[in-house]
Amino acid sequence: MTAFLISQVLAGISFMLDISAFHFRRRAITLSVLACSTSLLALHFYLLQQPVAAGLMAIAACRFAVAILTRHRWVMWLFMAVSVICSAYYWQGLSNLLPLAGSLLMTFASFQGKTGKLRVYTLCGSLCWVLNNMIVGSPVAIVMEIAFSGSIALAAWRHHATTRRSGWV
Repeated sequence: MTAFLISQVLAGISFMLDISAFHFRRRAITLSVLACSTSLLALHFYLLQQPVAAGLMAIAACRFAVAILTRHRWVMWLFMAVSVICSAYYWQGLSNLLPLAGSLLMTFASFQGKTGKLRVYTLCGSLCWVLNNMIVGSPVAIVMEIAFSGSIALAAWRHHATTRRSGWV
């Protein structure tokens, strides 16, 4: 099996994990699944010889893993600072603002105590990535990110509907 084929298999598994991540009620499980997904994406980009993308995905995986253990604001701000520094270091123009916004929103989301807030902020971050992928003209990334956004929205609707039926609203 070639490195390219392995990378595509890893990306496919990552995509399935992304889609399933927000259908769990427990925040720790959602974040664990996202940490696994982004770890696979880091390997995917490494196999494609894309060190920057691999590094950013590795940082995201660390962020999700750390967010399982702590919601301390200073940790969140540390990951946000790393994102800003990374974006400044690789700055190519105003088009870099959308991925930075997406990353910052997803970092903020990771450190929310309630799963509902986690979903909302992640959805906003994901929409930034959809717009970015449209600007850069990456059709596969657009479809994957739209599916991820749709999955988050479906999970939020499903959990909200369940909560309303059980009388907790």
